[in-house]
Amino acid sequence: MKIQSVLGPVDTSELGQVLMHEHLTCADWSMRMNFGSRFYEADKVTEMSCGMLGKAAQQGVATVVDGTPVNLGRDIHLMRDVARRTGLNIIASTGFYYQEEPWLGFRDEEQIYDLLMGDCTDGIQGTDSKPGILKAGVARAGVTPLLHKVLHATGRVAAETGLPIFCHHDPSVHSGGEILDLFESCGVPANRVILGHSGDTTELEYLTAMLERGCWLGMDRFGFCDRDLGLEPRVDTIARLCEMGWGNKLLLSHDLAAYLAFWDSWETTKNSDYLHLEEDFTFIHRRVLPALRERGLEPAVVDGLLTANPRTFFEGTSSH
Repeated sequence: MKIQSVLGPVDTSELGQVLMHEHLTCADWSMRMNFGSRFYEADKVTEMSCGMLGKAAQQGVATVVDGTPVNLGRDIHLMRDVARRTGLNIIASTGFYYQEEPWLGFRDEEQIYDLLMGDCTDGIQGTDSKPGILKAGVARAGVTPLLHKVLHATGRVAAETGLPIFCHHDPSVHSGGEILDLFESCGVPANRVILGHSGDTTELEYLTAMLERGCWLGMDRFGFCDRDLGLEPRVDTIARLCEMGWGNKLLLSHDLAAYLAFWDSWETTKNSDYLHLEEDFTFIHRRVLPALRERGLEPAVVDGLLTANPRTFFEGTSSH
């Protein structure tokens, strides 16, 4: 089966090890256009992305899913350039994040649907690169009226194109059921949906309830162990779910960016020792996989988190 990478279709048998949710950059286009090098330098971000993702490739990673939605600064030219330079398969997303903004708030659903469908049928930003996955986001406020409209448009595109969906969600407010219901109302089965950032909780009752619906769980914030829930609770939750028989429905990633412009200043980022960070795109290989093995998980289960599971997800062959 073929899926779209930024440089063209890739057979799922060639995906290899996959990081299912990363970002080359999240850097607002309005800030970039207005403040230039005070906020962003394209050549340096490309250099950093290639260097950091090149280290992941040395660990065995072959494919990176860039989960940057349109309104967090998605940059298809950066993705294409990095894919060429590193040899990695990079899969782009299309969709919108969860912020309330007038560009979406005052736009009707049909227009949002048409914009997303255009990416899928015509290519992104004047290129022939098409998305391999759709992106949506629901935050702590839950499915607001704006997000209901945006997610419904996204679900319609998914149903018509066959693309799967990654949905950012906050497990602390238990919004997963409502998200799955909404997508299912559009004709998108749960096995085509990832509830992202599910690793931010240790609440097994909620996580297993979502798994029983048939969706996938993104255990994909290992780049934030020093800010939020630590490494050990995250690993323990994955190990416990695997012991319960759910290891084939979990997807690993870091949710990192070479330049994440939410809180890091450009000056700080570009002058950092970015090739020698503790939490980088190799953190899962260096810290997470060994920790899972130490907990006695079978090697095939551990290896499948980065290989078999992403392939099965993209092929859409699993229901539970």
